Amino acid sequence: MLQKMVETFSLKWFLSLTALFIVALCISILYHLPVSWLLSQSSVQKQLPETLQLSPSHGTLWQGSTQISTLTPSLNVIGKVEWELSFWPLLFGDVNVKALWQKEQSQLRSQITLPLHSEPTELKVTGIDGNINLPQLIQILNLSDLKNMDVSGTLQVNQMDLTLDLPTQWPTILTGNLVLKQLNVLGESFPKITITPELKGNTLILKIDGKEAMWALSGQLVLSKNKQFTIQLNVTAQSANAMPSWAEMLRKQSPTVAVLNHRGVW
Repeated sequence: MLQKMVETFSLKWFLSLTALFIVALCISILYHLPVSWLLSQSSVQKQLPETLQLSPSHGTLWQGSTQISTLTPSLNVIGKVEWELSFWPLLFGDVNVKALWQKEQSQLRSQITLPLHSEPTELKVTGIDGNINLPQLIQILNLSDLKNMDVSGTLQVNQMDLTLDLPTQWPTILTGNLVLKQLNVLGESFPKITITPELKGNTLILKIDGKEAMWALSGQLVLSKNKQFTIQLNVTAQSANAMPSWAEMLRKQSPTVAVLNHRGVW
């Protein structure tokens, strides 16, 4: 009887150790799985747009990096992305990733959150912070109209939080601000311009403010969910001689006031 109990206990102990070993082995394999191998799998490749290339890639699923490029109309390197996947949020059903995007002088840091057990309906990106070189941004977005305008300067992103509704591709939360620094277009210099987003349902309002010693720029860009936009700009100077030379491109309401009102589709 005692011998039978000992044999039963030994078998259970052996099976428990074997199961524990298998679980530990699976976790170890998953932890050390090269991300380059994972991204090369056909099942993953099918989920990626054909125009997107993620190569070269280094590290693992938990901590690694990859270079992101678009292939059309020609090869365009968007930059390098480094990430670090947090383990503990996975136990509560969330994927939490610290991400860093870099390209030459530009970099952005953020934290990305997605649900693990269900098809994601929203994407949360918090703490977006960093600087983007404007010529690089124009190249990445392939803004051909701006490439010949000799644009220089920096776009500073300050602690922005974004929650994006994935089915509609429209934000439900957008906070923080953007600052254009050392902006120069066609040889004309601009003051520091602050852009502050305000979300009102199906309308996104970007408030624009800039100020020099003798003149001020104010206005807003209004984007609607139905792909329409309106832009209103107002330049006010203390005297006619203080008006900036680029204000000649706007409609003058008086010697010291110039405005721009435009509508379109984005």
